[in-house]
Amino acid sequence: MPSSNIWLLMVFVVWCGTLFFYDTLVRRVPNKLLMLAMALQLGLFVVTGHGLLGTSPMYGLVGFVIGLAFFLPLYALRAMAAGDVKFFAVIGLLLGPVALLPVFLIGSLLAGLHALVYTASKAGSLPDLQTVAMRLERWSFYQRILQARGNRVGIPYAAYLAVGAVWMCVYPKGL
Repeated sequence: MPSSNIWLLMVFVVWCGTLFFYDTLVRRVPNKLLMLAMALQLGLFVVTGHGLLGTSPMYGLVGFVIGLAFFLPLYALRAMAAGDVKFFAVIGLLLGPVALLPVFLIGSLLAGLHALVYTASKAGSLPDLQTVAMRLERWSFYQRILQARGNRVGIPYAAYLAVGAVWMCVYPKGL
């Protein structure tokens, strides 16, 4: 792998990591992060003829449209937040349409595990986890995170999609 590709991969991993932590803590997907990735990708299409991770312009645009079309109905049914939809479309732009299914499967598996642990914790099945949560709630840092989050609750799905996207970049042959 040429050294320029390694740098671009590192940029992608840092971008996904930033999004992972932001969505996990605040339950939002910042539009600025999405616009930054789109601008970088489209700029690379114009300057080099290929995208961040070697994606051709047509392949990236098809991935964007498929990613958007795949989750838009779920947003319309209020089963998914807008940030998750936009993030999945941007992942399609960056990685192409072939990566979307594995990213979706990895993200959904992790989100399902999150839901199971959360449900088990609330049901009292994981008393140690409840103890950790009670201690965490006392930290002033955590209180500031909850204030920033406002009334946004739920599973940080875009964060788990980011994990799937990094996985597909590191292991492009798939699962």
